[in-house]
Amino acid sequence: MITLAAAQALTWLLVAAVAVVMALLFRSLRRFYRVVAPAGALMAGGGPPPGAQAPTWTGAALDGTPVVFGGPRARMQLLLFVGEGCPISRKLAPIARDFARREALDLVFMGDDSAEAQERLVASFGLPRGQMVNDDRYGRMIGVDKLPFAALLGTEGAIVAKGLVNSREHLESLLTAHETGFATVQSYLAARSHAGHAHAA
Repeated sequence: MITLAAAQALTWLLVAAVAVVMALLFRSLRRFYRVVAPAGALMAGGGPPPGAQAPTWTGAALDGTPVVFGGPRARMQLLLFVGEGCPISRKLAPIARDFARREALDLVFMGDDSAEAQERLVASFGLPRGQMVNDDRYGRMIGVDKLPFAALLGTEGAIVAKGLVNSREHLESLLTAHETGFATVQSYLAARSHAGHAHAA
């Protein structure tokens, strides 16, 4: 009887110890996440910075539909600059379409290639021709230099965020910039960390 009671007590002690260890691990993971959060879109140096008004320009989709960039609009506009020969662009295209649909964004794919290459692109990526603009002028206006590159334009016509992207997390970081008011996820985390240190002091 004494042995059974001792075994039960030892079992409860082990359960309590595991619970304490799990709580400590969870706390450590939360602290680690604050310090090393998922990277956001990599900011590029050229063109107007986030917060500036986006250049106003009207282009044409492959089906001839006029596409207006910049200026006030009903919904935010997500521009994704892709290339037919870029494997990351190929991977990101369906992700961007799903992301834009879920977040109610107007998505426009932007390219800079021959007409034949762009036709191959929309066919292989499965894109509507009315969602693809083959013109490099707007990319030069906002400072695109590498692919794939994304820019999020707000409803008032300002550049919310922009940068090189290669995953859904990078696309989400552009929207995080809109929700938090910070140009990048990293600047948001830095400000939050600074505020935490000031509060602790």
